[in-house]
Amino acid sequence: MRRFALAAVAVAVLGVAAGCAAPAGVDKDLVDDWAMMAEAKVPEPAEGDCWNTDVTKLDNVVPSRVTQIPCEMQHMFETVHVGHFTGNAADATLPPTADGLSTAYAECDGAAKTYLGNAWQAGRLHLIVQTPTKAQWAGGGRFFRCDVVALRTELGTLEPRKETFKDALKPGGELALTCGTLVGLDSNGAWDDITPASCTAAHDVEFVGVVNAKTSTYPSDGKTLESAFSDVCEQQLMTYIGMSASHFAKQKALLYGYWMMADQAEWKAGNRTARCYAMIDKKKISRSLKGAGNIAI
Repeated sequence: MRRFALAAVAVAVLGVAAGCAAPAGVDKDLVDDWAMMAEAKVPEPAEGDCWNTDVTKLDNVVPSRVTQIPCEMQHMFETVHVGHFTGNAADATLPPTADGLSTAYAECDGAAKTYLGNAWQAGRLHLIVQTPTKAQWAGGGRFFRCDVVALRTELGTLEPRKETFKDALKPGGELALTCGTLVGLDSNGAWDDITPASCTAAHDVEFVGVVNAKTSTYPSDGKTLESAFSDVCEQQLMTYIGMSASHFAKQKALLYGYWMMADQAEWKAGNRTARCYAMIDKKKISRSLKGAGNIAI
């Protein structure tokens, strides 16, 4: 309707230009009283938005297969923060790639902790930083979206849920990591996955904390992975249990394991962490090891 009205005014103005006298009190410039239409702007997401996908594994998540849905419906992602690129990053012709996301990633990491009630690494969650599409960037979009995705297992099986992620990692939160069961454990101590379990039910693994890599170099093989996380994970385990190094060295049933939480792109962006676990070899227990001290397993 607005466009039709403007066209009608344009015809009237042409009539005045042809020599028709303007009524008294009219300034002969009829269009100057029309408010300018707002400049077109790329729609931005908002904190608390919910999203879903048709894939079932974290490794298969791509932006083109993530769609927004009402939060009362089952969803796998929730936006915990929306930030904006500034400076040289905002002036670029294309959205930043992994090498240029360190500032955004740090902002998302902190915002996720506030939204969830604890660091996202301590829960069955993963943080994803979403940048605008090329079309949105060309249209002036300079936002980045900080999403957390719910996981059923450590291997990255996604878990749809109707409940909000807000405060889900506060003490007693339902997404907080506690105890679990190892999947695919072989005779060499290797394992494929961890499924959640109550610490008062039979289990053979317990989350003991998040550790930061000792190096900034991406671990590209087993040797560099061990160098990055082995010592710090062992220390985290002993601190969590309250066990001395000498007593831990005598243990035969108590081991430790870790799960690096970043691919190479996320590592470049700043995620250099691993979840550390206490593992009970060839048996199960039905109690937590937290603060247990120098006990025999």
